[in-house]
Amino acid sequence: MRKVLLLLPMMLITISCNHKQKEQTESPQTKTLTATEIRNQEIQDSLKQVKTDSLALIAWGDAKFGMTMKEVLATESFKGGDKYSNSIVMEHNRQQEFERVLGLNELWLIQCYFQENELTRIYIDSPNLTANRIDDLIRDCNIFIRNFTKKYGNPSYQKDKVNISEFNSGEEFEYAKYQIGDKTITILLGEQSREVKFYYKIYIENDKFPKKKHVQTEKEKKEEQRRMKEAKEIKENSF
Repeated sequence: MRKVLLLLPMMLITISCNHKQKEQTESPQTKTLTATEIRNQEIQDSLKQVKTDSLALIAWGDAKFGMTMKEVLATESFKGGDKYSNSIVMEHNRQQEFERVLGLNELWLIQCYFQENELTRIYIDSPNLTANRIDDLIRDCNIFIRNFTKKYGNPSYQKDKVNISEFNSGEEFEYAKYQIGDKTITILLGEQSREVKFYYKIYIENDKFPKKKHVQTEKEKKEEQRRMKEAKEIKENSF
C-alpha cells in the first residue's frame, strides 16, 4: 500500500509533464495556422481594394475620371457628344438608345464636367414634371439603383418611401447613395423654386480628381486682390 502511495505522485508528475509537452508541441502549429489565416486575409483585402480602386475610376461606361475632354470624346459613351467650355453632353441618339435599353421614361440629359481639363463629374438630370408624375421620377431612380447595385453592390443609403409632403420649394433630398472607394454616386429628388415642378438629379464624382492644382491667371489674381482689399476696407470701417 505504501508503494502505491509513493508511486501515485510520480504518475501525476509524469501525466502533468506529458500534458505540458503536448501543449508545447501543439502551440507552434496553432500559431502557424493563425499566421497563415492572417496572411490570406491580407491578400484578400488587397485584391478587394484593387477591385474597388478600379471601379472607383469608372465615371460612365468607358469614360474614366481624370480623362481629358479629347479622350472622353474618343470613348464609345460620349463619341459625337456636344462640347462646351467645361463639359460634354452625350450625343442625343446615343442617349435615346440608353433610355430605350434601360426602360427609362424621364431622362433629360447625361453630361460630364471637367476641371483643369480632367473629368471630375457625371451629371444626370430629368425634366421638370408636375406632382402627378412624381411616381414616374421615382420609377426611373429605381431603375438606376438596380443597375448601380448590380455593378457596385447595395447602396450605403436608400430611402424606403417618398411622400409628396417631403418636397419643399427650392430644396433637394437624398433618395439613394453609393460609396465606392473615392467615388460617390448620389441620387437626389427635388422641387423647383419658381414653380411647383419636381425632378431627380444624379451625381457621380471621384474625390481624387482633378489631380492638377489650379494655377491662377493674372486676371484671377487681380480679382482676388480686389476682393481682399474690399473686405479689408469693410472691416476697417465697421463697428
